[in-house]
Amino acid sequence: MPYKSTPNFPIFVVLLSNRIDDLLITGSFVSGQRIANELGVSRTAVFKRIQQLRKLGYNIEAIRRKGYRLVPRFDGLLPLEIKVRLKTRLFGKEIITLDSIDSTQIYMGKLAEKGAPEGTVVIALEQTRGKGRMNRVWSSPRGGLWFSLLLRPSMPPKELHKLTLLFGVAIVTALKTFGIKASLKWPNDVLIDQRKVCGILLEASTETDRVDYIIAGIGINVNTSLTDLPSEIRNSAISLRDVLGTKVDRAELLSMILKNSEDLYLEVLEKGFSRVLSLWRSNSCTIGRMVEVCMPDGILRGLAVDIDEDGSLLINCKGIIKKVYSGDVTLL
Repeated sequence: MPYKSTPNFPIFVVLLSNRIDDLLITGSFVSGQRIANELGVSRTAVFKRIQQLRKLGYNIEAIRRKGYRLVPRFDGLLPLEIKVRLKTRLFGKEIITLDSIDSTQIYMGKLAEKGAPEGTVVIALEQTRGKGRMNRVWSSPRGGLWFSLLLRPSMPPKELHKLTLLFGVAIVTALKTFGIKASLKWPNDVLIDQRKVCGILLEASTETDRVDYIIAGIGINVNTSLTDLPSEIRNSAISLRDVLGTKVDRAELLSMILKNSEDLYLEVLEKGFSRVLSLWRSNSCTIGRMVEVCMPDGILRGLAVDIDEDGSLLINCKGIIKKVYSGDVTLL
């Protein structure tokens, strides 16, 4: 079930709960009396909300004369546990955490059609029909980080595919803070030791010259193990726990990815994709490698020499440079 205020609650109760939550996500102690005074309610009303949050699974510390403080649990993915860590302005202002869902992409699509704000994040602890590229199923057992992010960018539809490169850079940068060296395989994979740890899927609703919304779906094998994954992908997949030998705090990782992504996204809206492309090149395991690209009209083999300013992959095929805009890439 998602963590959401119940629609049947009186609107005052919902607003009051949200305002108490906003005070708690500062991460500092806040006295019950201060909350009551600022919101114009009784201490009893404040205490009831604290108790509600505790029943939802939140760890809220209470110390006499100091007040209440939200203490995020290690690897806790409840919305306020993530918000208390966030250093973003836009991404993650609205967060929904689901226990189990078919696909966060499908769920987010419904929210987007209803006008959900840009920066909304939907997280699932488990997906039963996670979506990969080309209608493939993405295995999403418990322990991974499976989420979708809603964007409403002011950019031409022809530019949207480069956002895949942006998220790849944001993820690789976040993994470096955990001491993990990852690389980027064009167009949408993050690899560790040539094995896939993360996939990125963009789905968009566009018109001829404008973008209504885009949903970035990101799936990362974090605290899963090979035995959690289908046998047919075990030789090509890897998890962060496999690499580090210990569990990773997914809330911390998510907050870093959202911060890195937002910084790059806001820069792109103002200055374009030049720096994103440069960062992608410097973290690429594709450029300089012989590759095989499976496309709808056949298979292309050659040396990947660069990505173009439009985000396409440039391949040298017997002295002729060819541009690839989509396809499955295999590193040879």
